[in-house]
Amino acid sequence: MEKGLKNQVERLLEKKDLNELKKLLFKLHPTDIATLIDDLSEENKRRIVFSLLDIEMASEVIVELSEDARKDILKGLTNERLAYIVEDLPSDEAADIIAELPKERAQRILARISPEDSEEVKNLLKYHEETAGGLMQTEVVALPADITVEQAIQKLRQIVEETEEEFHNVFIVDHEHKLVGIVSVNRLILARPDQLLSQIMDPPETVIYVDEDQEEVAKKFQKYDLVTAPVVNREGILLGRITIDDIVDVIEEEVSEDLFRMAGIEEAEEVVYTDRIFKIAQMRLPWIIVNILGEFVTGYLLWLFKHTLADAIILVSFIPVINSTAGNAGLQSSSIAVRGWATGRINFFNFKQQFLKEIKVALIMAIICGTVGGTAAYIWHGHKALGLIIGVSMFFTINIAVFWGTIFPALLRKIGLDPAVAAGPFVATLNDIMGVLVYMSIATFFLHHLK
Repeated sequence: MEKGLKNQVERLLEKKDLNELKKLLFKLHPTDIATLIDDLSEENKRRIVFSLLDIEMASEVIVELSEDARKDILKGLTNERLAYIVEDLPSDEAADIIAELPKERAQRILARISPEDSEEVKNLLKYHEETAGGLMQTEVVALPADITVEQAIQKLRQIVEETEEEFHNVFIVDHEHKLVGIVSVNRLILARPDQLLSQIMDPPETVIYVDEDQEEVAKKFQKYDLVTAPVVNREGILLGRITIDDIVDVIEEEVSEDLFRMAGIEEAEEVVYTDRIFKIAQMRLPWIIVNILGEFVTGYLLWLFKHTLADAIILVSFIPVINSTAGNAGLQSSSIAVRGWATGRINFFNFKQQFLKEIKVALIMAIICGTVGGTAAYIWHGHKALGLIIGVSMFFTINIAVFWGTIFPALLRKIGLDPAVAAGPFVATLNDIMGVLVYMSIATFFLHHLK
């Protein structure tokens, strides 16, 4: 959002010139209005701006708002206005809004909208929000296979007029409403008017099951270059459709979720960027505490090797180099592994191949880094044994770090946990502990050569 526009809105709000502000908002895209409301820090200002929107614009804006801003807006809306907004939304987005309301208020809103819309929303609320059922919308064009193209186009026009939705495909169903075929709107228009839909339809090769996880749904859209896809239950009955704009949101959500988990943050992205200071601190502290405890273990290991360090204090200056090098190598491997599991590039069928490849890469990096580190230590202090200790330590710590960075996400996946947690502070702390243990053990073994 341009700073000048925000300042202009702020000035109009201060002057209480709502007519001019309404004219300004009318010229903006719904997404820009949502960004503007997000940027307004005061709850009252957010509500005033939103109150100036007509129902159609308000329904487009409310789904684009951040979670924090939407909560402010929902609290300030009357049940009557909110019911109008919900009724204007597609079924999937209406269900998302209703799901955010307290149970009693949700029931009051559902009672105010048409019985047909209310029933659709209630059905969608039965599904978990991160499944295909939670993503789908029930507005579909479902037609029998034994009607002509001309009849199908007439029905399509009628449905579009009623729903005001865009449709890319017509879904063909049998008498039990089971999906039997798909016809693109483009193909429907180009077909002869007297042809039956059964003659021009394609078999439903790519379907989404209603209980599929949203991440798996996104992978299907990516793999098959889908724009829209039918959603069915396990018996093949057509329930709804998912469109590409829903999947874009899912991909963004999953990437953000993985990145935050890699940092040890489990809460939603919207919470992280709010002004709720204590809530943000509460989210970020657990992994910091884990890191502190892990570093205490590292400190304890150093204390156990105090005699080695006392006899060769020169070893202390290389601890950061060894730990940092191994830590970066491990983080690279874990990031590649996490991304691979998330996108489907890595699975249990090809994991062995990926693991062996990482080990080979680790060997090359370890040999080169060990040689560079050992040579640098020798040139710095002129001691061959020191160079040998540093070189050998780097070789082993890098290999160990890459091993854990690759294997740990797979272990988490095996037990049903998200591998994204592997790339966070846990792996970094583990690498520090292993780095000190390996380095000090090798140094102790060669200590008599340093004296």
